[in-house]
Amino acid sequence: MLTFLSPLFLVGLLAAAIPLIIHLSRSRRTKKMRFSTTRFFTDQFLRSYRMSRLKELLLLACRMALCGLFAAALARPLFLPRGQSFLVGGGRSVVLVIDNSASMGYTEDGVTMLERAKTAAREVVDGLRPGDDTVSIVLAGRRADGPEVVFPQPTADITDVLGAINTIQVLPLGTDLRGAVERAEAIALAAPAPSKEVYVLSDLQDSGWEMGDEPTAASGSSDVLFFFVSVRPKSVSNLAVTAVQYQAARPMVGVPFAIRPYIAGQGDEGRSCDVRLYVDGQKVGERHLEKLANGRWAVPRFYHTFTTGGWHSGYVEVSDDALPLDNRRHFAFEVLDSVKVLAVNGAPSQVPRLDELFFLRTALTAGEEQSPIQLDVIGPPALGGTDLGKYPLVILANVESLTPDAVEKLEQYADGGGSVLFFLGDKVNAAFYNQALAAATRIHGGLLPGRLTDVQGNAGAGKPDESFATVSSVDYDHPALAAFGDSRFATLGGVTFKALWGVEPGDAAVLMKASNGSPLLLEKAFGKGRVMLFSSTCDRDWTNFPVRPAFLPWTHRLVSYLAQEPMGRQGFFATGDAIPLPVSVAERTPQLLVKKPDGTIGNATATDDPARPLVFSDTTQPGVYALMSAEKKEASQLFAVNLDGYESDLTYLDDVFAEREGSEARPAKVEAGLKELLPGRPLVTYVEDPARITEASQSARRGFKLWDIFLGIVLVIALVEPWLANRISLRHYAKPREEPEGPRAATLGLEPSLKTEGVPS
Repeated sequence: MLTFLSPLFLVGLLAAAIPLIIHLSRSRRTKKMRFSTTRFFTDQFLRSYRMSRLKELLLLACRMALCGLFAAALARPLFLPRGQSFLVGGGRSVVLVIDNSASMGYTEDGVTMLERAKTAAREVVDGLRPGDDTVSIVLAGRRADGPEVVFPQPTADITDVLGAINTIQVLPLGTDLRGAVERAEAIALAAPAPSKEVYVLSDLQDSGWEMGDEPTAASGSSDVLFFFVSVRPKSVSNLAVTAVQYQAARPMVGVPFAIRPYIAGQGDEGRSCDVRLYVDGQKVGERHLEKLANGRWAVPRFYHTFTTGGWHSGYVEVSDDALPLDNRRHFAFEVLDSVKVLAVNGAPSQVPRLDELFFLRTALTAGEEQSPIQLDVIGPPALGGTDLGKYPLVILANVESLTPDAVEKLEQYADGGGSVLFFLGDKVNAAFYNQALAAATRIHGGLLPGRLTDVQGNAGAGKPDESFATVSSVDYDHPALAAFGDSRFATLGGVTFKALWGVEPGDAAVLMKASNGSPLLLEKAFGKGRVMLFSSTCDRDWTNFPVRPAFLPWTHRLVSYLAQEPMGRQGFFATGDAIPLPVSVAERTPQLLVKKPDGTIGNATATDDPARPLVFSDTTQPGVYALMSAEKKEASQLFAVNLDGYESDLTYLDDVFAEREGSEARPAKVEAGLKELLPGRPLVTYVEDPARITEASQSARRGFKLWDIFLGIVLVIALVEPWLANRISLRHYAKPREEPEGPRAATLGLEPSLKTEGVPS
């Protein structure tokens, strides 16, 4: 097999055409003229002419070969005759890239993929010559500071290398195969040995190479020999918890909180499993999942009600023996003790059950003196003089109108991040709402999520259960309403309306609709805040909703959603990450300690990055970490660290490349794909069977470096070509000697001037 280490120089082969072009441009087509005396030319003269033409063609070939071989030599040709025994001499510098990521913990026939990789690594090391060859080891587990290098300086001590291989263990880390290969190549290139070899011992998981990124480019053409040894399982069957999702609002004491784990199944046969939820060390829920199809997710929903505030942690787990490191996913968050809400009562009454806020107050406080939701009630005139900054949520219940100052104050409050919830009713002045709260001239197009039209249904006296509409559709994807899509939770069935306001939603999101098509619940973003509108009442005047079982969780979820900031990343990080820590905590305490899941203590470190002044990097353990001050030694904050979800996707690079179109064999397709990932590295060998790694190594390392031979031929041609050119010129194109006078000239009947004319050159 002939390959070129610097193939770009092959463009220089075009220079071989330059002598040919010059030759063709200088040649002339002679016109044939017949003379009666030409019959006297001898056969010897014609043979001499043909010989001169042959020598000219030989000279042309020498000049073309000179240009072509020089360009080919610059391309550094290498002939690899597999199976022959001409071994390149000199020492070897070998770098072993051993994948110790979580996917290498997959067990097949009682053996992990890492054990297979270590066996292949020992076979490579056993073939080295002690004292002459050197070895280094790079581990492919993903870390914030780059791949771990066991021997930064390659060592010739084979015993130490074998001992290091034996101690390598699978870690719950993602795969950084790309970074490990780049680091190994740098180590190999820095070594003085003539043979530089990198052995990649991995399951070749495609997520470990980040295939969506640009290929890894070499600074120049590399003569490093790359061996990609696949130690993947023959078949895959795995269950994993790849993510945990919960509602956007923070959990609150006494309010059911939804937790939704993502369970991924992989394998030809569907897998059934039990999913368990643990909170603060106690199992609080369990779900059974029937057969999961290959490549599909199941998202069971758990609900848990916290009875105390503060930081809580837990995890979701499944049972699977094939790859145990992805069976569990941890979480941690802070549960709030209480939320203060301001309610503006538009229709107060001395009779409690007739008060506009009676049912709403009862639902939010649940009859408890120490309710997590504290409701402060005022009348509409007092809104303009109230400090709204103390409240994350303002509720307006059947308010007829507001003063201009109060409207402007509400707009500034919502624009700065506060939330507003409107309940409508018979007191509402539609003209005022549309002009002051929904006019296009107001900031952000007005507070109201839509313009009011008219009252639909029977708003007058009548039986409370008399209805003209029901709840017909609900956006169960919304975090405040997601729980109502579960039949085991309180449903909105049976809720009826005898009257409601018609609303033109405009750009607002419609979260609930009535059976007559009218919007029931709308939401609008207003600056940094949010505004919701319920088109009916929060008492029994127009609907039976306040006395239905779903009203209590519905109001709690709406209030908790609107009254609290979203949790953002929810404190999730991947193993191996450098976790940024709160600067404010670092400023209060010169030393910040971190308690790891196994109970040991680590230290945070300072960085030069102003965006991340303090980080914690010792995150190889999945679980819940606790921040502690050096003085108090008690947890001030928790965060969860989990295995990268992509590590559970057991899709392999060799399968991806083998599925490409083409008639080539599988190894050829895989090698071509690997070369695409490593441009400028032509010496790539794919080893499908780890047991044949020695054979593949010896076969790839046997060969001839042809560029020295090419340069030698160029030198010889460069010496011969001038001599040949001078010889031809002197013999055929120098001034001819004078023909002797005598009988021969007279016999030929030729004038001296005709003896050379007409003879083509």
